[in-house]
Amino acid sequence: MTQLAGYVDLHPEQRPARRLRELVGTAGSVPVEGDGWLVAGLPPSAPVAGLPARDPLPGDDAPVLVVAGAANRGLLVGRLFHLDGDLSRRSTEPVPLDWLDHDGALPRRRWGRYVGAAVRPDGTLLLVRDPIGHLPCFHVPYQGGLVFATRMALLVDLLGECPAPDWDRLGTFVVQGPGPTTRTAWQGVSQLPPGTRLRRTGRETSREPLWSAAAVAAGGGADPDPDALRETLRACTRAWVGSAPVVALDLSGGLDSSAVAWAVHADLRADQTFQPRYVSFPAGASLDERPLAGAVTQRLGSELLVVDGADLLPLTPPKGELPRADAPQLQFTEARLNELLAEQAGPAAEALGGGGGDQVFVLKGGGDHLADHLRRRGALGLVEAWRESRHGLTPFPQLLATAGRELRRGRRREPALTGHDFDFPRPAWLSPPDPGSPLDLPAGAAELSAVRAGQILGIAYWGDAVDREHRNPHRPSVYPLLSQPVVEFALRTSVPALVDHTGDRLPLRRAVRGLLPGSATDAAVKGSYAGMYQLALRHNAAVARELIMDGRCAEQGLVEREAALADLRATGRGFVRGPNWPLYNLLAVELWCRAWRP
Repeated sequence: MTQLAGYVDLHPEQRPARRLRELVGTAGSVPVEGDGWLVAGLPPSAPVAGLPARDPLPGDDAPVLVVAGAANRGLLVGRLFHLDGDLSRRSTEPVPLDWLDHDGALPRRRWGRYVGAAVRPDGTLLLVRDPIGHLPCFHVPYQGGLVFATRMALLVDLLGECPAPDWDRLGTFVVQGPGPTTRTAWQGVSQLPPGTRLRRTGRETSREPLWSAAAVAAGGGADPDPDALRETLRACTRAWVGSAPVVALDLSGGLDSSAVAWAVHADLRADQTFQPRYVSFPAGASLDERPLAGAVTQRLGSELLVVDGADLLPLTPPKGELPRADAPQLQFTEARLNELLAEQAGPAAEALGGGGGDQVFVLKGGGDHLADHLRRRGALGLVEAWRESRHGLTPFPQLLATAGRELRRGRRREPALTGHDFDFPRPAWLSPPDPGSPLDLPAGAAELSAVRAGQILGIAYWGDAVDREHRNPHRPSVYPLLSQPVVEFALRTSVPALVDHTGDRLPLRRAVRGLLPGSATDAAVKGSYAGMYQLALRHNAAVARELIMDGRCAEQGLVEREAALADLRATGRGFVRGPNWPLYNLLAVELWCRAWRP
């Protein structure tokens, strides 16, 4: 897809300025420039070091101009859709500068996957990123100016060298995984948070929200309309699919991916091919959900592509080079699988994922949701707690105690989030023993109820994970359930309407009930891919051992080799304290280091 890059306050002979002007010479580039600044949209054929050059695909959009009167002041790249009327209507007309600047109307007028950059007549730079974070935006100070790009490899190409790795951030990733933070794996390089505007005047830089999940949630509290959710999901899915000749979807047969499959199938044109696929791993690697996925495709009248994953387990070396992903990802260990899936779908396919529904529409936790029932319904909330105890395994007194703690926390105005909310237990082999850097919490989320705060943090978590191009180096996956209109629908829905004693993700269940098999809409059991990673440690033990022993993290003193190897052996035999995500994250970091060679 088209990439955005640019700089402000640089001389034309400085390295980033020279290099960007060279790239702008690529056919199909769109430059907008002024005195000391340049904003450019670069086609996928641009010869960027570390990125595969290719021809544009059918769904690649040309950059959208940002204008002030008759003057071009910047660009938006990605894919824009209207927020009024048909949500799938593509927006290609120029966008007023004020939508990025004074009134900040862009996220109220358009939705999609975008990053924008514009320079005001007074020289102020404006950078904006879509509310969900479907496209990343990286920026770094450079000799009095600022350089920015939507891909880390593109930014490094402009700089001419890799910045020094931020080993503290990489160590934190081992414990936290992806999450909302302005930090990156490179020292001095920052990323713009989703839904945020960066404003740079002279050498003064500030960030401010253009869109706030907490503000959307504060204006909600409604009971959802299943018809409205169905239409919203269909329109957003239709927008992402566009004119792609092939639509590939990873289908587990669970609620989320099945809902996306239904939405794809509902509007599929005669000249489009739907390719739902299920990866079957050896027995014991994961819950076998193939019958569930098969039931969904049978109901939809589609054919399920079953991929044999026996030789595609995590840590299996890919045939080609590891792609230079923007950041470490657990899925980076699945390079061979993702390589094959991309080959099977073809380069023109639009790859969809069903992820995000757990966070957007909320999974049931330990009982915090009952506090929201009590706040909203008073004494009737006690009836809900009693029903919850009858349907689940948690005794009534324990549920009341959990709800009581949450109510007291709210009355004391104590924050619902700490910044370490997604941390895994810190392994003994990871140094130093301090808790590491907390995540950057979405503004206003910590003051809300625990369930609502967790919902917003979960959405922000996906904003750091959805577009690291780990599914297809040539074309990132898109997640219809993480479309801004769908997310706002869920944020405006009251917590009692999201979760109660009958289950979780209630609006989504009710919207597709009767349209999909009951195994997809009513089942409470979710498959886990933790066993897939555990089995990979046995099948690819030599690879895992080499990554630990010869890895950069051990070389930097972040990892104690022998202790990590002992954890590796124990995890390969069976779960240790549940799924050992820190160990898997460490292996992902080492593979990422191999791709970048920092």
